[in-house]
Amino acid sequence: MQKENITLQLSEIKKALEELTKTKETEIFKMSGPILIKSAKSSVKKELSEKQDFLSMRMKTLEKTEKKAKDKLTELRGKLSKQMGV
Repeated sequence: MQKENITLQLSEIKKALEELTKTKETEIFKMSGPILIKSAKSSVKKELSEKQDFLSMRMKTLEKTEKKAKDKLTELRGKLSKQMGV
C-alpha cells in the first residue's frame, strides 16, 4: 500500500515538474489545503524536486525492507521444510 501511494505521488510530481518546465510564467499558483497561493515558480520547482528526492529515498528503503522480509520468509520456509522432512 505504501509503495503504491509513493509511486502515485512520484508520478504526480513528475507531471507537475514537466508542466512547470513548459510554462513561461515566473509566478504560479499552488494549492495549500483548500486555497491557492501565488508562489514563485522557482520555489515551487525546488519544493517539488526535494519532495521527489525524499520519496525516491523512501521508495528505496521500502524496497530494501521488502527484499529482506522476502529473503527471511524464504529462509524460514526452507528450515520448516527441512524439519518436516519434505
